[in-house]
Amino acid sequence: MSIWKEKLSFDPKLYEEVDSFFENLHDNETLEYRTVQHTMALDIVDAIKNKEILLMEAGVGSGKSWGYLVPLLYASKDKEHFKGFLISTSSIALQEQLKTEIEKLSKMLNVDIPITIAKGRNNFICKKRLDDYIKHHDEDKNLKELEKKVNGGHIDKEEYQDIPIHVWKKININYVNCSSCIYKNTCEYILKREKWKESKYVICNHDLLIEALKRDNNDLILQDPSILVVDEAHNLEEKIRNSYKNSISKSKLEALILKINFMISDDESLDGYENNPIIESLNKVFRMISTKAKYKYRKNAKENIEVFDEETSGFDISSSLKEEIVNLINRLENLIKESSNYKYLDKRLISTINILKDYIKVFKDLISDNSENIYWASFLPNTKSHITLEYVKKDIYKQAARLLSNNNYAKVFTSATMTTGDGDYNYFANNLGLNRINGVPIIREYPGKSPFDYDNDALLYLSKDCISPKSSDRELYLDSIATKVDELINITEGRSLVLFTSKEDMKRVYSKVTMNNHDFNIMLQTDDVSADTLKIRFKEDESSVLFATGSFFEGIDVKGEALENVIITKLPFPVVNPIIEEKASHFRDGFREVYLPEMIIKLKQGAGRLIRSSTDKGIVSILDSRYKEYQDVILESLPFGNCTTDIEEVKAFATNKLGITKIKK
Repeated sequence: MSIWKEKLSFDPKLYEEVDSFFENLHDNETLEYRTVQHTMALDIVDAIKNKEILLMEAGVGSGKSWGYLVPLLYASKDKEHFKGFLISTSSIALQEQLKTEIEKLSKMLNVDIPITIAKGRNNFICKKRLDDYIKHHDEDKNLKELEKKVNGGHIDKEEYQDIPIHVWKKININYVNCSSCIYKNTCEYILKREKWKESKYVICNHDLLIEALKRDNNDLILQDPSILVVDEAHNLEEKIRNSYKNSISKSKLEALILKINFMISDDESLDGYENNPIIESLNKVFRMISTKAKYKYRKNAKENIEVFDEETSGFDISSSLKEEIVNLINRLENLIKESSNYKYLDKRLISTINILKDYIKVFKDLISDNSENIYWASFLPNTKSHITLEYVKKDIYKQAARLLSNNNYAKVFTSATMTTGDGDYNYFANNLGLNRINGVPIIREYPGKSPFDYDNDALLYLSKDCISPKSSDRELYLDSIATKVDELINITEGRSLVLFTSKEDMKRVYSKVTMNNHDFNIMLQTDDVSADTLKIRFKEDESSVLFATGSFFEGIDVKGEALENVIITKLPFPVVNPIIEEKASHFRDGFREVYLPEMIIKLKQGAGRLIRSSTDKGIVSILDSRYKEYQDVILESLPFGNCTTDIEEVKAFATNKLGITKIKK
């Protein structure tokens, strides 16, 4: 009798099929039985039956996709009751991978279902925009060939990997206003969307899922599935937040003001710029915001507060800035009053006035004591001279709860990094507002451990030698990091990924380390080379070292000897920005409730770069001396059985496990 029999006593046919599949893997010579998959699959049967929310962290290498695909494919046999499934991921690459897995499993399970891959509109060419682009670049012969392919129905970005990103942004679908388009009856994208709605088995990305959920009448993808599975669920909160972001640029608001002035002016020669008090007030407001944002950015950097994104900054609303914003609001309201009384008030003018009213609402909220939004300044890349005012609603968790509140189907959230400490899902669940969804039980399955042998194949090194990143002597701190990085990459003869939380620190440590002689190539992440290209170069050069930041904490998968050493130079606490500050403000101890969980999740992602297959071996090093303050939660959260603070043990591991015969001093 199965060890799981008592857990699920209902729906015996689906239960027995799923349970038997995994039980039979014990005797399979080619496929490996994994407890995590078995547990997850039976939990999903339970979730489908009871329309539950299931949270399931599955460690690296646990094969979580089979954990949810097996029950979904068996359930799809029940054409009468099972209404279909919707799987959402954060990358197109995983969408394609899942389709391949489904095709493989379908043959094993004798299931035949049509799978639809649905992607966001930005991944397709807009024929109308392509026409407009060709008109201004008719000398480019390649565009004629592109036009021919698009006319033949080929609009997917996957078919045009050689198109430069700046060109793609001018020809892809960046908005949906299809009702008035001349190609609306023959548009390949619209035809695809119609097929997506008809499909019962859909794999989409998070962006498209959110866009569909935000529509009261979802006309994009499967409206009424039996189950939604969100893979890579740790990215969902940020994706939802990004979907609600808005911005005000000075140039667009200025153009709107001048447009209204021109529309209500009887003097056609008036350009509206000269001595325009509204424009002068607008310029002053943006200058003041820019100055305050630069000041806060420099202050945080000086105090060694993490500045992850060097092109954004919060700012404080001083009494003088508030006064100037009030002045601008008054001038804009006077313009609206004057425009509304204009003798030729038509639909075009009314529409423009309404847009201006929306801007005024934002400025009023900005200076309110109980503002609905979080605000920050975003600088144009490589410059601090031009900014946009960006904002997003404070209560994203409420928006997320609203999007996910449909109680008519089960929801599964899974990822390798959802918990903090010893299996705690609270931070994840709170950020998505899952605890606010009434009438739906939330099942928090104990995190499934990775099947990889971390006890024997991996070592966690906590360095005591580096100076604290809080040190007032920045150069001395960076020198200590560079010295330790150099020592560690020599121990493994390269084969290292060195992760930073600051681009500036990364560049300076790189300069220091590369002053020494090495027998291997040391690469640096830059804006000149795409992340995908850099990953390929790193994989192909098996003895190389890569210095990287940001997305490389989770966006790189290197199996084998090319990566045997992951060095995390600094505990990845989140940047102190208005969004994090707002989240922390709801707790008595915001650091423990927000900053620490954010760091732990990011740390798990970075450490997870090391062991990617059952034959991988290696070392993860943390160089941040502050680890002592959080050692318990760090050790609870990471899968390593062996931990040391002794560099000699690191060298011994490299010799005994990695086969390094001669360690360079």
